[in-house]
Amino acid sequence: MLDLMKSETFWAALSALATLIGAGAIVFAVKQLRFEAWLKAQDIWVSEEFRVARRKIFERIDVPRTLWGPEDKALGLGVCRRMDEFVRLATYLGKRKMLAVWGDFLAKAWVVLKPIVDEERQATAWPTKWDAYEKFGSKALSARPHIQTRRHRARAKG
Repeated sequence: MLDLMKSETFWAALSALATLIGAGAIVFAVKQLRFEAWLKAQDIWVSEEFRVARRKIFERIDVPRTLWGPEDKALGLGVCRRMDEFVRLATYLGKRKMLAVWGDFLAKAWVVLKPIVDEERQATAWPTKWDAYEKFGSKALSARPHIQTRRHRARAKG
């Protein structure tokens, strides 16, 4: 037994086994992190308050209103905050996956909320506020030009 422990082959094999176990632990941790991010994204997306707010915001896509009343603006600001929090999880979920699953909603919300984001940035002198949401919303919208076209048609009617 002592001869085996003095053998370089034994220690090389033990080192390789430890490396394999360590790599397996890292893979498991990454998968667990992605799963946790998925659960957090789902919690954000399906929360009652956020669902109600999104529904009210999405009503504006076909009925363009240029003025945001105080209550609507507060609702829009809340949706912007939650959308930014939501899209920041893309680092863990994968950007393609997030855009594939929620891209349509992100694009529609961006069409409606971009003026609110621009106004808030101006008011707070914080030009990068909600930048993650802007990047994802813009990217989602560029992949779905029919949403922007739909918005322009609604404006022409209204």
